[in-house]
Amino acid sequence: MYFFLKKTASGQTLQLLEAYRLKGSGSPRHRVVVSLGDMPVLEGWYKPLAGLVSRRLRGELSVADADLPPEALRLADDIIMRIERRNREEPAVLPAGSQSSPPPPVTAAMCVSPDSRESQRENGRTLVPTGVVDGVLIDQVEHTHDTALGPLLCALQAWDLLGMPGLLQRLGFNDAQMQAAAALVASRLHEPMSENALVNWLPFSSLPDLLGDEVLRGGTDRYYRTGDKLSENAAAIEQHLRQRIGRHFGLERTILLYDLTNFHFEGVCAGNPKARRGHNKQKRDDCPQVVLGLVFDEYGFALAHSIFSGNTSDAKSLPEMVKTMQGLCTSDDLLFSMKPTVIMDGGLATEANKKLLRAKEYHFLVNDKRSGRRAWAKEFAADGFQPIAGRKPGQEVLVRMLERPQDGERLLLCKSAGRREKELAIRSGAEVRLRADLEKLDQRLRGGKLKDRNRAEQALGRLRERHSRVARHYDLNLEKVDNHLSLSWARNDERWRGADEQAGDYVLRTSRTDLSGPQIWALYMTLTKAEDGFRLVKGELGLRPNYHQVEERVDTHTFITILAYQFLRFILHTLEEKGDYRGWRTLKRILLTHCYATMHLPTVDGRVFRIRKPGLPEACQWDIYRALGIVSLAGLPVAKDVITAAGQPDFVVTQKSDR
Repeated sequence: MYFFLKKTASGQTLQLLEAYRLKGSGSPRHRVVVSLGDMPVLEGWYKPLAGLVSRRLRGELSVADADLPPEALRLADDIIMRIERRNREEPAVLPAGSQSSPPPPVTAAMCVSPDSRESQRENGRTLVPTGVVDGVLIDQVEHTHDTALGPLLCALQAWDLLGMPGLLQRLGFNDAQMQAAAALVASRLHEPMSENALVNWLPFSSLPDLLGDEVLRGGTDRYYRTGDKLSENAAAIEQHLRQRIGRHFGLERTILLYDLTNFHFEGVCAGNPKARRGHNKQKRDDCPQVVLGLVFDEYGFALAHSIFSGNTSDAKSLPEMVKTMQGLCTSDDLLFSMKPTVIMDGGLATEANKKLLRAKEYHFLVNDKRSGRRAWAKEFAADGFQPIAGRKPGQEVLVRMLERPQDGERLLLCKSAGRREKELAIRSGAEVRLRADLEKLDQRLRGGKLKDRNRAEQALGRLRERHSRVARHYDLNLEKVDNHLSLSWARNDERWRGADEQAGDYVLRTSRTDLSGPQIWALYMTLTKAEDGFRLVKGELGLRPNYHQVEERVDTHTFITILAYQFLRFILHTLEEKGDYRGWRTLKRILLTHCYATMHLPTVDGRVFRIRKPGLPEACQWDIYRALGIVSLAGLPVAKDVITAAGQPDFVVTQKSDR
């Protein structure tokens, strides 16, 4: 085998060629083993890399090659996987003039005849035959190129059940673009990455087996263009998924959950006018960011999204999202028997926003800011609280309803034992950090490193802001002692005890008059679906970190992440309906061990049968597959070919799995 750089009308393409002889012909001929496009193979690697590929195709599965660097070895894996996956019209043969490695001598003792399939028994134990079985050298059987299948199989099952191929076809996507779109979204459930990194990951995944070799062609630009086309059709795709998911599960949506998050960028991000500095939830106020607003239903499915400038406050985003919600409620895909209830956190619930929701005849349910609970200290200290039924020890919740007809609201006072423990632990850790920073600042003052009083007061002000949770319970004094400034501090125990007493308390405000206290509390707890959704979007589906710098790239990356979340939520909700509440991280860990693999079966006549097929799922994997409607692997491709000595023609067979 050898590499050849062929010139074409559009540039040049790298090919791997092999020489062969036809029976009775004296001169060798050449044919293309595989076209590699613009694969970055250095000219100095041509000869050793071609030799390595040739040896491995003959079944000489060496672990490494001393003449090649790691980058070239990875390319060898890529080339062999491409050869194994494609449908070859001609037989695979050894290069002209080469000889296959001779098989070991075959003796009668090594053979097991077809008529004596029952193995000998020794001490009640069945002995495994060794040597040769029906001409196969079973001691030399190997498997290579294992690629994880399970997560991708589940993702593509959801893709098909939700009718994405038909939708994209109606939106004008061609076959190659539909295939690329499926790869973009499914890969997020397996290995979150950017569109740029996807191209390098694809050859070592099972997507070429599942979708075809076309996914390996076109490079990064192809996936950027496909992603852009998905983003351009975001409204139509979101509407399709709302309708399809609602019909599939028979959902009756009466709740809209609205929340925001943000994600920052490294660099100035000058190509994105939305990238602005603002309050960052990861404490990266030094970086530009954008704000993502998402509307969820009570089942955790994303209904719509908007991307705002990074300096947009939470409260200012709601009016725009209300317009989106109105479109949802008046369209054919969401039919409510009543106006929905909008559930959100306190940062969104300004008086202007509540007035806007009332004007649109929406109900609302919000959690007051933590500072607002101090106004209800007497009410929290009074009797009249009732427990929420079914709570575990240490997780008890008590609630008390307060009617506020003059405000058109009802207040639900809540006492949570679990939240109390969490707040006390957080405050204790915050106090330790505050005291450590106070010590550092005092040492700077006493050591004369900070002499100017104005600068010292500025440093103390920044310290108060950084530790605002606990600094308000401390009396901090900056004074002059001898010839230097000194800092003193003392905790105000009265304020500290007051905060202790209110730890775990929170106030819910709602316009709903038809629900009891426990029902209002249970309704608010659905907001955890939005929190879970954001956690999956930002973490396991790769929204953070975002390396793009141009607005279109950022919008596309964000939409692909949200699209992947819809299919992940579809998988999780399907399992939840069957009593399986495991998270995606746990499920993925189980599914990753179900793989595609290439089996090498050497025979006594010098041929090597090579079969690429999916493995048999384990019982725990079958449980997940069947819950998702995958009852057979019969539709998965199986590729077979034969490596022969020159002059011994054979053929390639590609078929569907019979499982």
